[in-house]
Amino acid sequence: MRTSFILVIGLAVGSSASAQIIELAESPREGDTFRFSIEANLTGTLKVTRDGKPASLKITAKNEHAFVEKTLSVEKGSPRKTVRHYGTAKSSANIDGDKVERTLAADHKLIVMQRNSDGPFCYSPAGPLMRSELEVVSEHFDTLNIAGILPNRLVRVGDSWKLDAGVAQALCLFDGLISYDLMVKLKSADEKSAVLTIEGGAKGIENGAMANLNITASLTYDLAKKRIVALEWKQKDSRDQGPASPAAEVETITTLKRDVLDREPEELSATALMPIPTGAELPTTMQHLAHRDPRGRFQFVHAREWYVVGQTDYHLIMRLIDRGDFLAQATLTVWKNAGAGKHMSAAEFEKLVAEGTGWKMEQVVDRSEIPTDGGRWIYRITANGELEGIKVVQHFYVVANAAGEQMICTFTMKPNTVERIGTRDVAIVNAIDFPKP
Repeated sequence: MRTSFILVIGLAVGSSASAQIIELAESPREGDTFRFSIEANLTGTLKVTRDGKPASLKITAKNEHAFVEKTLSVEKGSPRKTVRHYGTAKSSANIDGDKVERTLAADHKLIVMQRNSDGPFCYSPAGPLMRSELEVVSEHFDTLNIAGILPNRLVRVGDSWKLDAGVAQALCLFDGLISYDLMVKLKSADEKSAVLTIEGGAKGIENGAMANLNITASLTYDLAKKRIVALEWKQKDSRDQGPASPAAEVETITTLKRDVLDREPEELSATALMPIPTGAELPTTMQHLAHRDPRGRFQFVHAREWYVVGQTDYHLIMRLIDRGDFLAQATLTVWKNAGAGKHMSAAEFEKLVAEGTGWKMEQVVDRSEIPTDGGRWIYRITANGELEGIKVVQHFYVVANAAGEQMICTFTMKPNTVERIGTRDVAIVNAIDFPKP
């Protein structure tokens, strides 16, 4: 009888646990403040071409982020705009023995993250970020959409639901979502917390390249605080080569801790947030990115659609990727100093561009000086022809300043993309500055 009684109690307790009903919901509000700690570890291979042959490069990387975040506005039940102050934001990678370190400048610790019609957008109120800084703060786990994992309703232990498409795209860092089957499940619960799991795959586009992800994740929901407080996100990536990135096979494990703050930290006080613009339009200096030559010979700001894909002592190669489409390539070349008050002549420049390697110039469409500020000279040649057997249009620019410093900028595009590029080449050329030693 005692054994039977114990079995009956056990069955009753088990039945009660499996039937437990819990409300899993968050209600983001303006002024909500959190402390985040995020660490990601990556291993795998990059697939590249070396000396005309395919090669695989081993890669390991570790990203560390610690910041406080305040919600500035909420839209349709989700944070639309937040501000962060980073105590730690660094990325270190080892690619086939070469070490790469990235971090934030000291005056860029304050970062605003907001959701626009085109997706997430982050900037520094202190001025334009470098591309490396943008990657450090925009490619960790998306905290704006973490609450979107929850169903915002009553569920039983064992219940499951499909992740919202917009949330799936954001958490996978996709520019465009093609398909996905990410399912969330309430795995277990007690009087203090609930454990949820996420499993499935997703296919999408990032920076013009196809990516296939396989994801297994678990997160902890605090029943008293009504907040997600911890997450572990395991992801396997298979990515095709894109116009700005190599093909890759990598695995990433991300751990996140999230604490609700009862008191506003000094870093996010009203005084600290005064530099953040309140108008609908952001100043250009905050929308664009900055590029500085490692040797200090030139610098410029540029639209975010331009990606650096190669760099040597004398050449900088960038590609224009707009909504996943590769539109143009820019090659910026540091040229020899012509002497104070001098620059190469238009005739010398035209002869130079006509002799480019692999380039067969067929027709010069335009020759003209480009209006610019005082003390600088910009001359442009637009020509049709063949480059390595492919029909292209090329815009050639030479830029010189009063000290005789010169740069040659070549923009290469297919004839059917010329109109989409518009004046984005001129914008880069006009922005080039030669800092004084």
